[in-house]
Amino acid sequence: MTASALARHAPLFRNLARREVRQRYKGSVLGLAWALITPAIMVGAYSVVFKFLLRLDIPNYALFLFVGLTVWTFFMGGAQVASRSLVANASLVTKVRFPRQIVPLAAIAGNGFTAGAMLAVALPLCAWLTEGSPLPLVSLPLLVVLLGAFTVGFGLLVAGLNVYFRDVEHIVAAVSMPWIFLTPIFYSFDAVPGLEGRGWALDLLHYANPIAPFVIAIQDALFWGEWPAAGDLAYCAVAGLLALAAGWAAFRRLEPEMAVEL
Repeated sequence: MTASALARHAPLFRNLARREVRQRYKGSVLGLAWALITPAIMVGAYSVVFKFLLRLDIPNYALFLFVGLTVWTFFMGGAQVASRSLVANASLVTKVRFPRQIVPLAAIAGNGFTAGAMLAVALPLCAWLTEGSPLPLVSLPLLVVLLGAFTVGFGLLVAGLNVYFRDVEHIVAAVSMPWIFLTPIFYSFDAVPGLEGRGWALDLLHYANPIAPFVIAIQDALFWGEWPAAGDLAYCAVAGLLALAAGWAAFRRLEPEMAVEL
């Protein structure tokens, strides 16, 4: 899909993204407020478990958790809606000729509304409650762009594969639960006693999990008020660009027979 093709189909993209948001909260009394109510409930429940029962020594723990969940909501939420987007819009894909990438991209953009609302709440709270420097926030836009590239690449891959193998969307949903607990969202690596003196385990959890450096870098800039580590920034840049290129290439390869499979 070229830039000109995307521009020509921009109205379709906007309509699909708008529909994604509306359908998510359609018929509910509180409507878009659920974009914040759901993560707030999760923060409350997990705070009881990790802060008070497991006694993790992290200041402003609820806010720390909220920042991590914001990153996770954008990534995994985007991957899940993208994985089923083409199948859910099969009638459109099979009857209208347009760049198929628009469908998962619109789904990811619609999910991004929820993550964006969470980020809009986290920003002033972090500025008010944490004691770090505000200067590292200048790196936040770059980190968000790289996270977006990583999410789009992964989302395009699973969306394309799910057309041919319908188990993919269920696999993504199934691995999301253990994956989130392997990601430093509910804890920081230096707050876990079991990792002391086990550098190999720390490196494995940090770098073998592709979303972990994104979470840590955004936590550093937004919550801790520290400049993200150079290694994490480099990892995010390479992972984001590679994922986008690989996902785009895989989708283009899978695209020609999608209408037939659907």
